[in-house]
Amino acid sequence: MSETPSELDPSELDAGPAEAPGPRKPAAPRPQDADESLADRAYRAIEDLIVTMELEPGARVSEPALVQRLGIGRTPVREALQRLASDKILVNRPRRGMVVCEIDVHTQLRALEARRALEVAMVRAAARRRTPEQAERLTAMAAEFRRMRGQADHVPVLRHDRAFIDLLLESAANPFLAPIVPLYAISRRFWLANYQRTDRFDPTEITTFHIRIGEAVAAGDEPAAGRFAEAFHDHIEAFARYVGLELS
Repeated sequence: MSETPSELDPSELDAGPAEAPGPRKPAAPRPQDADESLADRAYRAIEDLIVTMELEPGARVSEPALVQRLGIGRTPVREALQRLASDKILVNRPRRGMVVCEIDVHTQLRALEARRALEVAMVRAAARRRTPEQAERLTAMAAEFRRMRGQADHVPVLRHDRAFIDLLLESAANPFLAPIVPLYAISRRFWLANYQRTDRFDPTEITTFHIRIGEAVAAGDEPAAGRFAEAFHDHIEAFARYVGLELS
């Protein structure tokens, strides 16, 4: 039976007072992996601009402006834009070119339907296959989530979440799970756009689920990792349906 948010330890949800919001910092540049191409770097950077809504829903995407902003050549940026369109994060409009997809509940629920299946499989595989070194990194990431929980600016948490999914994918050692990445982007942007519209869902609960999943995978506890992933999806699907039914 899946564990529900109400069964979580209440102390895990006590985040204390939120920090005062300050100016948002741009994403720090990642060290380039040996096997990461310029197109991969461009994809990550543009995805971050879209998820954090620096590129707003419906905005036209200028290839020359991105080349200048990212300091990456035209060919890798164009390749990244084509991948983002294939992933349904951008859409190619006649006479307008590439445009950031709008945010809507229907898309979010369809994305979550696919993401749930992939994510449960991913965390269970990661718990089975993670190396000792990966377990240490997962433990450190869970600790960082715990430190960040309750802070007023949620963008750094979303960026840490992006690194978390990368490590879970690496630990799962199954390249066929990679389609979860754009589904994560769609879901994170939906949450950032809507979490302030209601106080019915505590934002710290999302972070608590990440902590629980990370610690279960690090411990090699496959059943617990799967339960927490299912409960997490119950929570974010309930949030999406509430936004659609109650706040539309």
